[in-house]
Amino acid sequence: MSIFKTREKRAALPPPPKGGGLRARVRMMKTVIAGLLFILVVFAEAFGAENSAAEILAKADEVRNPAQSYFLKVRVDSSDNPREPHLLLVAIQGSTKTLIETIDPVRDRGRNMLMLGEDMWAYIPNLKRAVRVALNQKLIGEAANGDISRTRWSGDYDGTVEEENDSEWQLMLVANKKGLTYDRIRVWIEKESYHPLRAEYLTLGGKKLKNVTYRDYRLLEGKMRPGEIVIEDAVRPSERSVIKIEGMKVRTFPAAFFNKNTIGSRQLRS
Repeated sequence: MSIFKTREKRAALPPPPKGGGLRARVRMMKTVIAGLLFILVVFAEAFGAENSAAEILAKADEVRNPAQSYFLKVRVDSSDNPREPHLLLVAIQGSTKTLIETIDPVRDRGRNMLMLGEDMWAYIPNLKRAVRVALNQKLIGEAANGDISRTRWSGDYDGTVEEENDSEWQLMLVANKKGLTYDRIRVWIEKESYHPLRAEYLTLGGKKLKNVTYRDYRLLEGKMRPGEIVIEDAVRPSERSVIKIEGMKVRTFPAAFFNKNTIGSRQLRS
């Protein structure tokens, strides 16, 4: 009985497709495969661009920073007081710890600053205590606290390649955490060397705040690095500050060195 039922079911099946139906199925399969390939290409390009931006930022950071832990001697000249340059000694530990000691002018000596993560304190000698300040707060002229204390883009910003030509990339960086010096940065980086060339510091909405130029590349701690960073007001370009690197040394610092309860007594040596 089961044999007859099986034969009946087989007889009920539709006949195999003729030539026209087969060709239609082949065309449909080709269309599906082409669509899948297109999707794969789009995703591959998007994934590759993100990876390229992250790699570019990491290599640009290696140009500006010789190691995870290092010392800087910095001079800042500003248009608002050209006869009175500021001399700073800076200890940098990774991307989250920085101690800044003011040497000149003499009246500001002892006004040390400490950055821990996105938090920052300034020591006021006459008050004998540290007060909270922001990374985007004015330090000297057009230079903000974070322009000196936070020198790495990787980890702080998500980057995308906006444009490129034979010689440079144009990247848009968007802050991925709150409290950073700038919400967005547009930066141009040389392809051959990964040298940052210039940048625009922007608000979250895209309004330009400052124009920045990286120049005077010279040998510092075994690599060509920018010896000067020029920061200009986007509306009044005559208002500018020039951060000059007068010394750079790879150096390690004990963890206890970065303590807000002792920043008033810390003294760096060049």
